[in-house]
Amino acid sequence: MRKLRALDKGLLLALALGFLAAWPFWSRPGLPQATDAELHIYRTAELGYSLREGILYPRWAPDFYYGHGYPIFNYYAPFTYHLANWLTGVQPEMAVVGVKRVFILAHLLGAVGAYLLGREYGQQRGGLLAAASFAFSPYVVLINPHIRGVLAESFAVSLIPLTLWLWERLWRGGGRWVFTGAVLSAAVTLLSHNLTGLSLLALLVLFSLWQGWVLGRKQYFGRALAAGLLVALVTAFFLLPFILERSYIRLNVTGEGHYDFRGHFVRWQALFSPLRPLDWAATAPQVPMSAGFAQLLLALSGLIWWGRSRLRGQWRALAWYALGTALLILLILPASTTLWERLPGLEFYQFPWRFLGPLAALWIPLIAGWGYAALRPRWALGGVLALLLLASLPGLYPHPWPAEFGDLSRRGMIDFELLGRARGTTSTDDFIPTTVDVIPLYQESVLASYQNPPVDRVNRHTLPEGATVTIVEQRGNLTRFDVAAPEAFTLRLYQFAFPGWRVYVDGIEVETAIARPEGFLTTPIPAGSSEVVVRFQDTPARRWGWGIALVGLLGLLVAWLRLPRSAEDEATTPEGECLWGYAVLLAAFALFKVGVGDTTPWFHYTSPPGVALPVQTTQTAEFGDQLKLFGFDVVDTRLSPGDTLWVTLYWAAQQPLSTNYQVFVHLIRPEGTIWTQSDHLNPGGFPTSQWPVERYVWDEHRLPLPPDLPPGEYQLSVGVYLLAANERLPVRSASWGQRADHVLLEQIIYVGK
Repeated sequence: MRKLRALDKGLLLALALGFLAAWPFWSRPGLPQATDAELHIYRTAELGYSLREGILYPRWAPDFYYGHGYPIFNYYAPFTYHLANWLTGVQPEMAVVGVKRVFILAHLLGAVGAYLLGREYGQQRGGLLAAASFAFSPYVVLINPHIRGVLAESFAVSLIPLTLWLWERLWRGGGRWVFTGAVLSAAVTLLSHNLTGLSLLALLVLFSLWQGWVLGRKQYFGRALAAGLLVALVTAFFLLPFILERSYIRLNVTGEGHYDFRGHFVRWQALFSPLRPLDWAATAPQVPMSAGFAQLLLALSGLIWWGRSRLRGQWRALAWYALGTALLILLILPASTTLWERLPGLEFYQFPWRFLGPLAALWIPLIAGWGYAALRPRWALGGVLALLLLASLPGLYPHPWPAEFGDLSRRGMIDFELLGRARGTTSTDDFIPTTVDVIPLYQESVLASYQNPPVDRVNRHTLPEGATVTIVEQRGNLTRFDVAAPEAFTLRLYQFAFPGWRVYVDGIEVETAIARPEGFLTTPIPAGSSEVVVRFQDTPARRWGWGIALVGLLGLLVAWLRLPRSAEDEATTPEGECLWGYAVLLAAFALFKVGVGDTTPWFHYTSPPGVALPVQTTQTAEFGDQLKLFGFDVVDTRLSPGDTLWVTLYWAAQQPLSTNYQVFVHLIRPEGTIWTQSDHLNPGGFPTSQWPVERYVWDEHRLPLPPDLPPGEYQLSVGVYLLAANERLPVRSASWGQRADHVLLEQIIYVGK
């Protein structure tokens, strides 16, 4: 009872904040089918089938790529997929439930971590304000989990505040509990999402340098260095194979097109814009990549407050968070283009707005400190907290999704690939072996065997006459055959070759070869009867990784035994303030959400059929009897050479489409002379053959202006074409600017010197 009374009640309120932020997940059945959440569900199910077969750490996904398999789990951080399976008792058919539980857990961990970090600088009240600021920041509450649906990144971002709090305490002399927590939290973040984990490690390095040399805590440098080394060691089972075997796979995540970072900077107006109600009639929500206007004001207030209070002991510690905030904001804005171009490896982040997650964590201390020091009356803090929650309400109304997700069987996952949206749960063939020169089509024999396992990946068309190949045992990493052949032959499998696949004939390993251009595995088989085992095993890099990870765990155990407990290991003593008022505030917010928000169009709306309410300039045009243009938005109409012109088009399918059309936007002067252009193979981000007729599609185009563009007045030309046939759709009608196969937009673009 004494420990219960000593419990910081603010932690319970932080959990309540996380629970409220996760509202759409626990209040709606199923999960979306049109975001990356869909892909993470399939990965969870695929990994779950291997776990159920006794493969404790799968690196190979046998059912992806039409059953040809590939090594995604050797390269993409898999912790969240393991966790989702653990939370359902390893039932891959319940992958939707497992993924949903991980999303909810991410919200809870994020709120608690933000509270603990904020409490270091703002006591309980500051911690609550920090928890709400982080949990309800647009990127954390809406963009990452719902608009993008990125399970791995959402979970990793949620761990950043908790990890920063533990490293704060580590640099103040934390003992065994803090040291262990600091190592494990950083390691789990890295094992949850590659890029977020690397971002966190970079922040921890900068944080440690600041603590040691600016704050003068050099006596703890050895302890922090040991913690960082152990993070590298305990994650070596994943990192070492990734590094040493990187050359074995494609990683098509940079270059021109959608994954060019130049097209994903955020304008400062959008970065600090408030959340607006979403239009549920759109196929995808049009939400700016915002850090949150309310969060910006709170962080700026904290920065000004502490900047004017230089004599306060915490100012130098808070300065690191302020400088980190400034750096992350710079990386998100177009002003950092040169830095992105010159800093090696930064282009692999693809989207500068990825740093919105770490940004939401870095200004936690600034917000918390200001909330505690400046908002002394409880009612003042309560008022700010209430306004923050109300401003975040549009984030609790993401687009509805179907209650039933769909088939999660092994064959069901292949059926998803056959739809053409993704292969192997990626859209750019990432992690495919480099020995695959041409991605093969599906094989009817393989697909048919999924209906009556075991899965038959044998190319039986190449078997010699009289030969028989019988599958007697099969798991995700092993297939055992009984083979009888009148003559020696080459056994050809519809399975990608990759380091780690070994073949044994009667217990003796034999050489394998790769059939090009498909990259399939082949092996010689002698005449007569033999037992053939095809097994996926650890390579030297993977074995070394496991050995190093074991050394790391032993090192962590030694540190646990040798380090004493310290004051930093203990929970901060609550300041004794009554928190019932804040609890009532959260309850009132929940009631307002249910009683008002759910019954009014204040925080979401639905455009009527045939209308796109967000359109800034209405201009209609019909392209054949296929697509209709509703209108467009132009961000800036007065530009200079070298600037970027942003144009958003609003489309709708006039009937169910079976063809995938492409869209172009040209900057012209005079007509027929193109100065810059943007082409989308999949307007709006997905094929037109999948456009629902009851919703509209917004399609954002980025047109970089040439540095030598002559000043003057320009026009925009828009058209629809079929790339495969090299022909454009005719314009049947248009409210303005109609031409035979394109329309001119009713907006002049002015280019100055």
